[in-house]
Amino acid sequence: MKLVNSLILSLFLSLPFATNSAQAGEILPLAVDLQKTSATAAKHNVPVIIFATATWCNYCKKLEENILFPLLQTTKLEEYGEFKQLLLDKSHWMMKDFDGNDIEMKTYGPKLGVKVAPTTMFFNSKGEQIAEPIIGLTLEEHYPGNLEKRINQALEALGNPKRVDIYKMVDESNGYK
Repeated sequence: MKLVNSLILSLFLSLPFATNSAQAGEILPLAVDLQKTSATAAKHNVPVIIFATATWCNYCKKLEENILFPLLQTTKLEEYGEFKQLLLDKSHWMMKDFDGNDIEMKTYGPKLGVKVAPTTMFFNSKGEQIAEPIIGLTLEEHYPGNLEKRINQALEALGNPKRVDIYKMVDESNGYK
């Protein structure tokens, strides 16, 4: 069954949902106010999920356009987390961290320990990491499973009984039951 789901997801991810001309913040909302984001996450008892990316990073573009955009457009993945994008290479773009402090977006990634783009991180509403980060993007077909695993780890750390099943969500969005 997992093999069938894997094949279906691979077909799904190969569909041309997005164009290659997406600009920062068009697919994933930018992390401009993590204090506000964390308040929303706390209200719904879900993690804050931050995708640290860079505009020059082709793997980041693949992650956004081939995986995240289709998942966010065709499933209810956003019910399991507050998704934000942190750009590692935009000078003078200001944001608020989890404590409400103003900080340059470019410097916040390294402060969180980000060394590779893309890096996906999972936080509670206090800004504490609650699941192992996903570092880089090796094989696109493995990323959804890794994302599912980490979101579920984060939900468990929050004491939230909900669990995400990305493959099932994709099947349902494609009309399979």
